[in-house]
Amino acid sequence: MKNISFHPKLAAFIDVIANLVMFWGLFRLGHWQTLLAWFVLRTVLWIFFIRLVYYPKELSRLRHFISLLFFNVGVLLSLIFMEWGQALTLTVALFVIFSGVSFWLLPTKSEPGVINFVIKPYRRWLLLMDVFGLALLWSSLYAGSSFQLISFNYFWLGLILASLITSSISYWWWREYGLENKDRLWWSVIACFFTFLELSFALWLWPLGFLVNGLIVVWFWYVFWLMVRFNLSKDGINWRKQNIFLIINFILFIGFLFLVKWK
Repeated sequence: MKNISFHPKLAAFIDVIANLVMFWGLFRLGHWQTLLAWFVLRTVLWIFFIRLVYYPKELSRLRHFISLLFFNVGVLLSLIFMEWGQALTLTVALFVIFSGVSFWLLPTKSEPGVINFVIKPYRRWLLLMDVFGLALLWSSLYAGSSFQLISFNYFWLGLILASLITSSISYWWWREYGLENKDRLWWSVIACFFTFLELSFALWLWPLGFLVNGLIVVWFWYVFWLMVRFNLSKDGINWRKQNIFLIINFILFIGFLFLVKWK
């Protein structure tokens, strides 16, 4: 097995083809057992690729696999609830290409210049996969409540679980960007959990659709995660730059609320 190696570009091409085939079969599944088998099959395919594709020592196979798995869970949940339309078309496009691009971005050799050039876009792509995974996870939770598939008590448990996942991903990526594992970091994780537990419940009371609620949660999460990352870094926050960033996001958010459909 050690003598067999997949070129990352070949793995990316096969992954896109496999995703197209598996998406075609997704809506032809009859019950939850076959859906579970579909999920396991896709996961096994990724394990196969990750085992055989070359990874430099600077990159982690496990981190790649977890990002793929989490993204897959988010997409699968959202496809169950999402209606046909532009949102579904976008989700299908993400389903087909995102995992393939993550393999495409892998370097084929471990040279300092190559690694420095590749590692930033590769890491940002994995972060983007987790961002979309979070958005789809939150949207699916709100969808379950909107369609009255889960009771209020189970919805609260879902909010707690989703907030735990959100704070765990925050910790993961703060560590990925070099933040030290100190008390301030752990307090930030705790603050993240309670902040998004309260925010997600407040959004549940708003007369908005489930997809919009998920996007708003993740929008706030990304700004929160970024501010904490800069605050805990050695250089701290450059408020001149970040004030512009926050003002732009505030303006875009207000505009977004005028564009979305209110119930």
